[in-house]
Parts: sequence; C-alpha cells; structure tokens
Amino acid sequence: MTKALYKCTVKRGFLLLMLGGIFYISHQPSLKVIPPIFIHQDKVLHAGMYFLLFISMMVNRDICRGFHPVPVMFVSGIVYALSDEIHQSFVPGRDCSAGDLLADITGLAVGLAVYLWYRKSYMKSG
Repeated sequence: MTKALYKCTVKRGFLLLMLGGIFYISHQPSLKVIPPIFIHQDKVLHAGMYFLLFISMMVNRDICRGFHPVPVMFVSGIVYALSDEIHQSFVPGRDCSAGDLLADITGLAVGLAVYLWYRKSYMKSG
C-alpha cells in the first residue's frame, strides 16, 4: 500500500468512524451507561461528538472538489445532526430534542472556529 493510499484510507476511516459511531449511539434505546457527573452532561457529549465530526470532515475536505469545503462541510454537519435527531425519534426510549440539535450545532461551530484558527495560524497561504 502506498503512503498516499494509506493516508487517504486513514482519513476516510476517521470520517466513517465518526458518522457510524454517532449513528450507533443514537440507535441505542438507553444511554444510562455513563453516570451523570453534572447537569446537562449529555449536551457536552453531543457537542464533543459533533466537534470531532467537523474535524473529521475537514480532514477529508478534499472530497469537496469544485466547492469551498468549509460551508459545505458545516451545512452537511447540520443536516446530519438534524437527521440524527429525527432518527432518534423512531428509537424506543429516545426522542427528538431541539436542545440536543443546538448542542450538535454548537459542537460543529466550535470545530469550525478551531479549524479557522488553525488555518490562519499554521497553514501557509498561496
């Protein structure tokens, strides 16, 4: 396996792991395995997962040939979050929550901010 193919496989694997992991967790009827430590802990976990999703999407920004990847990936993340909440409404013991959707979008926005900061600070332009 060439180095470029290996790198591409790892990048795509990271993205698929995040998408599949979010879907799998959303499909569980109950998530009582994580003991509550503080109020709204679930919102922090939602934001964290969608932060990682956005980072995995930006690592794979080469998928967006011909389009500017930042808005495409951000909007794609919002659409995935919305579809995830709708999916949860069909899972027994779960529900569709505007608060969870807001936490997901917050995670995406923090990921966007980190990416833009990184790009400005470390990526050479031109």
